[in-house]
This record gives sequence, C-alpha cells and structure tokens, in this order.
Amino acid sequence: MHAHISDLGLSRPADKPSKSGDVYGVIPYITPEVLNGGPYTKSSDIYSFGIIMWEMTSGVPAFSNVPHDFDLILNICCHELRPRIVGGTEVEYIELMKRCWDQDPEKRPSSLELIDYFRTWKNEYRFNWHERVPVPGNK
Repeated sequence: MHAHISDLGLSRPADKPSKSGDVYGVIPYITPEVLNGGPYTKSSDIYSFGIIMWEMTSGVPAFSNVPHDFDLILNICCHELRPRIVGGTEVEYIELMKRCWDQDPEKRPSSLELIDYFRTWKNEYRFNWHERVPVPGNK
C-alpha cells in the first residue's frame, strides 16, 4: 500500500520559510503555534497528519460538529483541544497520533520517524489494520 497526502494549493519550497503571522488553511489542521502567529514548519505538517490519523478512525472531518471560528482557535491554542479518541483504536496508534498533534512542536515525530513506525506496524504479525483500527464501515 502506498499512501499520498497532498494539498498543493498553498505549497512552497521547504527551505523557504513562511512569514510569521500569515495563516492559511482549515482551522482543525493548523498548528497552535501558527494560529498564535508563528511560521509554518515541517512540524506543522506532522500536526496536520495527526489530525488526518484521527479522521481515518472516525470517518468524519475533525471538529465537523462545531463552527470553525475564533472559539475553536482559542480552544485549540489555549486549552489544547483535540478530537475525542474513537473507542477501540489501538493504543500504539493513539500514542503516535497524540505525538503528532502535540502542543509542543519539538515533541512531534519527524517524517522519518513516522515512516519507521508505519514500517514496523506493517511488518508486525500482530498488527492487522482490519481488526485493530476501527475503520468506518469496517466495524
């Protein structure tokens, strides 16, 4: 299996920093540090990936039940609001997902760490995606 996630609408070279204060995107996928006026970084993509990991277990977009407004921004930034974990999700998956969306960008894994995690899971005999992660329509 090969998964590709992209959104080229706001793409730029990785070595070209964004201007502080510029905020682009959809609120649930934007890191707290960017919402607070900081620049986008590689760690920002990892945060967004953590939100996508949650969506893979829930089958719905993150925070689809609340308005995407200033209150949501405050809750994400000041109260560390994240989507509620879906029951039945494998512990290792939850731990990685939470590391990806950690409030502290320094605590988020690198993309290489993510690759290592997924390769390990793929090769572990006990990890079966169809049985271990609650995929919508696969319950």
